[in-house]
Amino acid sequence: MVKTRTGALILAAGYSSRMAGFKPLLEIGGKTLLEHAVGLFKNAGVDEIVTVLGHRSADLLPVVEAACSRHVLNSNFHNGMFSSIQVGVKELKNACEAFFLLPVDIPFVRPATLRQLQDAFNKNSSALVCYPQYKSRRGHPPLIDSCLINEILAAAGTENMRSLLKKYEKKAVTVAVADPFVRMDADTPEDFLLLQKAMENN
Repeated sequence: MVKTRTGALILAAGYSSRMAGFKPLLEIGGKTLLEHAVGLFKNAGVDEIVTVLGHRSADLLPVVEAACSRHVLNSNFHNGMFSSIQVGVKELKNACEAFFLLPVDIPFVRPATLRQLQDAFNKNSSALVCYPQYKSRRGHPPLIDSCLINEILAAAGTENMRSLLKKYEKKAVTVAVADPFVRMDADTPEDFLLLQKAMENN
């Protein structure tokens, strides 16, 4: 079986408006969430890692460079997450056959989970999206066929990733994983405390 060349898109451009702090720079275990996210993909052997920056990009740039991730700036980050996805996939176009999509506040997915998704993608030649599922609920990051990049780039600003991927539900594969972190984000201070506690007990 030929290994699919994979990429990863880390979304770190937003305002963190619901968090009492700037999410990418919050620390758990002595590392920022952004460092954990980049490290996740490096540990899983992902070929191309791109981080999308926007709000406070100057503060994040040293972290991204130290983590050895490529980066791209979304100057229109105020238009929402989909605008960051569009900027990011343009950077990944022609660089990989499929890519993971991960918000920076979901950084503790296990490398083994990514490998499960890669294996499922390799075994299902008709699959365009592979989702991790924990306890009957889908989580992050989906693994998306790069053939969808042109459609993402052509989509109107009113589009969102969920509705775009929903069109391809018949070509989606759901992979059951024993990884609670696919469902754990740090959207609010309460979420962050739960994530911190889960990592301490992991």
